[in-house]
Amino acid sequence: MITSSVNNGYYQFQNNTIQESEETINMRNEENNKKESYVDYNNLLNNMDESDREYANRLRRHLQFFFMDPMKKFQTRRQMPFKLALQVFKIVTVTIQLILFAELRVSHVDFIEDTSTFMRHKFLQNWNDERDVVSYPPSAGRYSVFDSSDILEHFAFATNAYYSIQNQTFASFSYDTSWKGVSFVNSTITFQTPIYDIPPMSLCIEKIANVKINKNNYEFDISSKKECKFLNYTSSEVIKLRNEPLYIKELLAKRNLTLTPEESLSISKIFLMFNLRTIHYSPANKDQTPECYLIKITISFDNSRHTGQVFIDLNSVISYEQICNGRILKAPIVSWDSIIVFVIDITVLVFCLFSFILCLRALIKAHLLKETTMSFFEKNIGKRMTITDQMDFINMWYLMIVVNDILIIFGTICKVTIEFRDFDNDLFTLTSIFLGSGALLVYVGLLRYLGFFNQYNVLVLTLKKSIPNILRFLVCAIILYGGFLIAGWVIIGPYSLKFRTLAKSSEALFSLLNGDDMFATFATINDSNGTIKAFGTIYIYVFVSLFIYVVLSLFIAIIMDAYEIIKERYKENEKKEASVLKEFVTSSETLDASDPANRHLFSPDALLKLGGPLFHERDIIYQIYERLYNFGRNIKQKILRN
Repeated sequence: MITSSVNNGYYQFQNNTIQESEETINMRNEENNKKESYVDYNNLLNNMDESDREYANRLRRHLQFFFMDPMKKFQTRRQMPFKLALQVFKIVTVTIQLILFAELRVSHVDFIEDTSTFMRHKFLQNWNDERDVVSYPPSAGRYSVFDSSDILEHFAFATNAYYSIQNQTFASFSYDTSWKGVSFVNSTITFQTPIYDIPPMSLCIEKIANVKINKNNYEFDISSKKECKFLNYTSSEVIKLRNEPLYIKELLAKRNLTLTPEESLSISKIFLMFNLRTIHYSPANKDQTPECYLIKITISFDNSRHTGQVFIDLNSVISYEQICNGRILKAPIVSWDSIIVFVIDITVLVFCLFSFILCLRALIKAHLLKETTMSFFEKNIGKRMTITDQMDFINMWYLMIVVNDILIIFGTICKVTIEFRDFDNDLFTLTSIFLGSGALLVYVGLLRYLGFFNQYNVLVLTLKKSIPNILRFLVCAIILYGGFLIAGWVIIGPYSLKFRTLAKSSEALFSLLNGDDMFATFATINDSNGTIKAFGTIYIYVFVSLFIYVVLSLFIAIIMDAYEIIKERYKENEKKEASVLKEFVTSSETLDASDPANRHLFSPDALLKLGGPLFHERDIIYQIYERLYNFGRNIKQKILRN
């Protein structure tokens, strides 16, 4: 035992010695590589011709100025940081614009949802308030019927509700008279439309072509077939239907429409369709004028499963009508609210256009500077810049600002279109996506300016350091997650509401990652199949244990490791990794920018001229300012002499 322990200690010491020697060799090799890669740029520049040396010094000063932050650039040239000031004003105006649009968006969505809720209560016979509440798991099953008589009763209920929409509702609903060719502008909306002027409802039936069932065989012609008819009812038929709901069976039979048990195998879906119109006006919003809407309603009876359970659903598509005579009496044509909103929209549009131009111009100049630097290194130094050095010229913050400017510009144009009442739901949705995404990127861009202060830059530096490792880690995690996703959907899907579709399965698993609805996920697995119930229970145990206790812990550990590295760098004042570009930039001591004697070395005339005249408007403005300043100073001196 003693001998074995001594041998183990010897081998461990020998292994440690070998590892230490290998680390020492690696460190020496790295030092030798650094020495070999080191270039004395000052000596190299001194051996150049005078013109090449002047060009190299200009390039080095240009690179030093390029990698300065806006604060140092301001100290160097004493010029207003236009992009910084523009971003501050843009954030304020975009925020105000977004708040005003959100209020308009909420009122519009509330109107659509309230109208859709009214339609379900009005045209579905047994609809109640519990079904309007969105909850999970649902408080009730899908709205459905099980008898052909129930289907006929729902037909009769919807028909009676349609023909009495103006008499029994406390709302401004009217019929769509455009089906007769009467324009909505010239028609007079009344609340007692005669039955013969009411547009008929339409009924469409989707079914297979033919079904024959005999005692010993059957014959199916599965080619799809769709039949549509207008249900033109007379006044007497409508009046009788109000008193006798089952009279609808006779009315449909007169029009060759029957719902017999024999037809249950052939009929897949039935659609009852009709249109209504309404006027929306909210006195709470002073800037809102009456708006006309067309409501397209479709009541569907889904028998595609042929199980005896017919699912009923109502879909209402509410679209804006551009031609409408609505107006407010004794009110100004254009309110102050409209003027303020329009001015804010135009201001945001102008700010974003200027921001887009300035940032795009800066990106182009950075690209030109990169190409110039690469050419200089290859011709004069004989080295190629690495990909990392080339990426330093791409300012990702400017690139993000360009993207958010494009989003806000498109969103503002759509919003101005909405203000002129030329909109629909899709345009509203598109506008909200553009403005919301643009505002998000605008606020993320604020992190760039906090990065100028080391105390506030921890988040950005930690993310920047950890992103490569996170991406590599996510590749494995996503593969593992995909395996659990497919398995859960295929095996548990038919027996659990949470895994019924692939999208729902992913949502359920992601909720489990955050510890949500664990017991509900266990409970929603149907226990009619004991094998699936047991598999589902084990499946959830394994997924939760693996992803919460292992995967998420490793994910957090990667971020914490990057944070510790950043924190140690701040403590030790560790410099960035050396590279060819950084060595060239720091080969000459950076002059004190606050010293007026050195300020002329970073003036536009002392740097490289990149691009055409379009990229030197600041130089022109600077020269004009300098001449005006000298002119004013000369006049002042002459006045003092006199």
